[in-house]
Amino acid sequence: MMAFALMATGTAMTSCSDDTLSNINTDKTKVSELDPNAQLTTSLLQTYGDFSLMDTYRNYISGFTQHFAGGWNVTNYAGSNFFEDDIARRIWDRYYEVSIKNLVDAIHNSEDKANLNAALRIHRVYLLSVLADTYGDIPASEAGLGYISGISTPKYDTVEDIYNWFFEELDACEQQLGTGTDHISGDVTSMGGDVAKWKKYANALRMRYAMRISDVNPQKAQEEFEKAVAAGAIASAADDAYIKYADSPYTYYDGANDYDFRTNAFGEILYGQDATSPTFVSSQLFYQLQNTNDPRLYRICRHYYNIKRSQVKPDKEENIDLTDEMLAYFQRSATGEEPCNPGAAWYSDWMNVAATSEFPTLQKKADIDANNYDNSDYRARAMRPCLNIDFEAPSCPGDLMSYAEVEFLLAEAKTKGWNVAGDAESHYEAGVRASMQLLNNHYLTSNKISDAEIDEFIANNKLGDNPKETINTQAWILHMMNPSEAWANMRRSDYPAILDRSRLGIFTNGFTYTDSDMSMPTRLRYPELEGQYNSVNYKAAIERMGGTDNWHSKLYWDKSDIHVQDEFNPPFGKGYIK
Repeated sequence: MMAFALMATGTAMTSCSDDTLSNINTDKTKVSELDPNAQLTTSLLQTYGDFSLMDTYRNYISGFTQHFAGGWNVTNYAGSNFFEDDIARRIWDRYYEVSIKNLVDAIHNSEDKANLNAALRIHRVYLLSVLADTYGDIPASEAGLGYISGISTPKYDTVEDIYNWFFEELDACEQQLGTGTDHISGDVTSMGGDVAKWKKYANALRMRYAMRISDVNPQKAQEEFEKAVAAGAIASAADDAYIKYADSPYTYYDGANDYDFRTNAFGEILYGQDATSPTFVSSQLFYQLQNTNDPRLYRICRHYYNIKRSQVKPDKEENIDLTDEMLAYFQRSATGEEPCNPGAAWYSDWMNVAATSEFPTLQKKADIDANNYDNSDYRARAMRPCLNIDFEAPSCPGDLMSYAEVEFLLAEAKTKGWNVAGDAESHYEAGVRASMQLLNNHYLTSNKISDAEIDEFIANNKLGDNPKETINTQAWILHMMNPSEAWANMRRSDYPAILDRSRLGIFTNGFTYTDSDMSMPTRLRYPELEGQYNSVNYKAAIERMGGTDNWHSKLYWDKSDIHVQDEFNPPFGKGYIK
């Protein structure tokens, strides 16, 4: 019967006209040409919305920065310095495959739309900076030109050349914005298509990249920085540049395969799908906040008892917040929190677990369901500080550039003697204030930080005699949810002083160690398939590194080793072992 149907269909179609065949073979649900505004939307949303590339951020980068530790993924990869190509290549694969390809095509097809064209080029700069800061020399000038120019094996531009091009491109885009009459309708950021805000954003990025090269080319850095400031950069929180995401159900890998980037996938992957492996706050971040009486401590860190994970979005009912009861227990028992060290899972350095009866909220539930609510493993997890689920909501913003960061850049510029208005202390204090207010405005759903708390912190934490450390430690806290910038600025500034991974424990119970050098890697290796499909350019890039694709090789702008803490003896839990 099937054979007859196929034959009948084939016979009938032989008598159709060419026009009829064309109509039959045209998928009316697909467009024949892509709208550059739609391509801008896709590329912006993919930045933080592509779940399929977030393993690189969670498993490696947020662990290298020592914001997070204790979950299995961050422990097995960043915590163990275990390199795996399938995880490390995802930022490269996905940004080139989706955003860079779309941006280059849209730039080519939007020359008659001056404002849109400039916005597309600015976001191309942003994503290429993430790629260059992550991997080193990368395809940039020839990237995405396979269809337009037939370039299937693009050359790897040097980081130095890429940064020089960034300055030229951002300057040109800033001047082009406003010269057209077109509306940037594909803009899904806080800038809302406002060309004046895009100008400020472009200049703020120029400040960021100028500071990035300040140790390797101080004269060029100062020149570019001062030009960007003079042209007008982000000057208040109202100008913050961030991608807006929807309060929609998580999309996971299936959504990424369909280019469904509507939700913040970085928060999504930090929330996780496994109740036994939530995102724990690293001892590095915990003690930085605790030792300075930072009011963000228990806005960022919470203690949750969780037995399952919602597959839609963080659920406060499934994440029982025991923070107040946990802190009361620590006080009356003369014990304290033991945040996870880099390289240690939450169960590696076992702590004494409190009885269920110490927590009234938990005891009430255990009286009804002891199997789920009177479990020592679950209580052990709850005793470790976790990331507040407010930071893991699908609608959390995707940070591009904030007023807080601009103020920190201005503060450091002033300490370098660059020609910017104001004084370093005032800019630093404005940056701290804006950082805390940013949490109130975009993350915290309750218990927001008061002005009095901010004032008290600033009064007790002045710039001090090492302003570079003070400024960049605060920038590191600010960038907790922007892992690529956090890692890049740490390598550039060499602050904050992080924990020395080589002096912390090695745990062979389920973790993989393949690197004899346990210091923080300074780049990710290139995808292995590059050696097969773009071998000439790939090999040339490796030769410029000394002949080895080494993830401890420093990038062009990274001149010194990051500082490490000489001593680490926490009041509770494990410190350095050697």
